[in-house]
Amino acid sequence: MKKIPDEIVACLKENEEYLILLHQKPDGDAIGSAIALGKGLKQLNKSVDYYIETPIEDKLLFFEEIDCFNRQLKESYDVILFLDCSSSGFAYSPQTMPKAKVKLVIDHHKSNAHYGDLNCVEITGATAEIVYRILKALAVEIDEEMADAVFTAITTDTGSFQFSNVTNDTHIIAGELYKVKPSYANLSKRLHNQKNMDQMKMTGAAIHSLEILDSMPIALMVLDYDTIVKYGGTINISDDVANVGQNTIGVAITALLKEVRPGDYRVSLRAKFPFDIHKIALKYGGGGHERAAGFNFRGDIQEIKDDLMEVYQTQCEQDETI
Repeated sequence: MKKIPDEIVACLKENEEYLILLHQKPDGDAIGSAIALGKGLKQLNKSVDYYIETPIEDKLLFFEEIDCFNRQLKESYDVILFLDCSSSGFAYSPQTMPKAKVKLVIDHHKSNAHYGDLNCVEITGATAEIVYRILKALAVEIDEEMADAVFTAITTDTGSFQFSNVTNDTHIIAGELYKVKPSYANLSKRLHNQKNMDQMKMTGAAIHSLEILDSMPIALMVLDYDTIVKYGGTINISDDVANVGQNTIGVAITALLKEVRPGDYRVSLRAKFPFDIHKIALKYGGGGHERAAGFNFRGDIQEIKDDLMEVYQTQCEQDETI
């Protein structure tokens, strides 16, 4: 596995007070990375605070470290850590940002803007892969909750090891976690199979809205504001809803539009090889990966449809095998 840069390890060893920030509506990778790194730093007798958007999805609430989230913040920290966040604008941040000697970015998104004073950015299956290697470089002992956190992050961000972002290192790290505890079967079932009733209803509404654009292999789903409110808010839109279109035979590109406020959408994009949809996200100030990306949008939904069809048509022109 690739070595963590010396300046990153030195920063984490030499400083004492940390604030951890994540992206908006934190997912399994964000929460898992935060818990693993936060507990690791505490093991080294560092002071760690978290500022994280709530509520957190039900399936992630088993972590005891969540009780430490969102306590009163200090006016300044040695280091503000941005985890799993491709841009500072996508971070969930305090209205008055504390001062910091160093802003350290740890992330795995291709579109990361390298907005920190120090940046540890690699294209990996999950940000937690980088976090795990940092913990090993710091000689931290991985306890069971930290192992669960890293496993949660990796398995959710790789679709239970189904996505193209999985590498040899992903499996090596997952394998090493079994040295900490013998089984992750129950955790995996909790993360991938179980939903509360509102999440089931929300998923059903997304499926009901699914449409195919102009006979192209492009799926569009829209959850309108009233539907989201009816089924308990955006917290009940589970991560796998965005993959529903991709699970439809013949579909190559999927967009899930979530109307979080009247006229305001959060857009999740998914694609299969060789289609690259992260450029669409960048156009609207978002980010992500070639096959999974997201952004905020306000306007006519037809604009999103046109972008998706243009990406498909452009790639088809470049690749005669499609």
